[in-house]
Amino acid sequence: MKKILILLLAIIAITSCKSEKKQLSFYDSEEIENDSADYQGNVPVVTYNSDDEVVVPFEEQGGVKLIDVTVNRQFTVKMILDSGCSGTLISIAEAKYLYEKGCFTQDDILGTTHSQIADGSIVENMVINLRELVIGNQISCSNVTATVSANAQAPLLLGNEVLNRAPSYSVDNQNKVIKFQLR
Repeated sequence: MKKILILLLAIIAITSCKSEKKQLSFYDSEEIENDSADYQGNVPVVTYNSDDEVVVPFEEQGGVKLIDVTVNRQFTVKMILDSGCSGTLISIAEAKYLYEKGCFTQDDILGTTHSQIADGSIVENMVINLRELVIGNQISCSNVTATVSANAQAPLLLGNEVLNRAPSYSVDNQNKVIKFQLR
């Protein structure tokens, strides 16, 4: 597992991602500063340019809510909305894909962290900065800290590291939408 992470870190350090920006409903822009090899956590502050509520549709599959999320303006995936998860999780397969598309610089690698998984064991995972996540083509979040699971089959989770950036949100199960209140 460590060999895979070291290899991925070396590969990711070689490339970078360039993209054109467009105006979205709200965004956050404070950058994460990290001086240590192990990520300790700085959550960016959200700034808003809208007073409106943003409504994002979701699909339900197998008892989980899936929403469209675009990562670094390169690819859109369905992520599980997981308010029980503290952060954002991507698998090593997604991290490899981002590398192949040239979406990382050395500055995007924040270090490693230890996580306890469902069976109680502790695993070491790489931590990266996703420069931008766009939720439902409407909400842009910059500098999202994501844990990279060494498990290529790991689910993609959108957790509280992103959800807590909005002042409030609610789930409307009848209409299958998530309502983000921006102020």
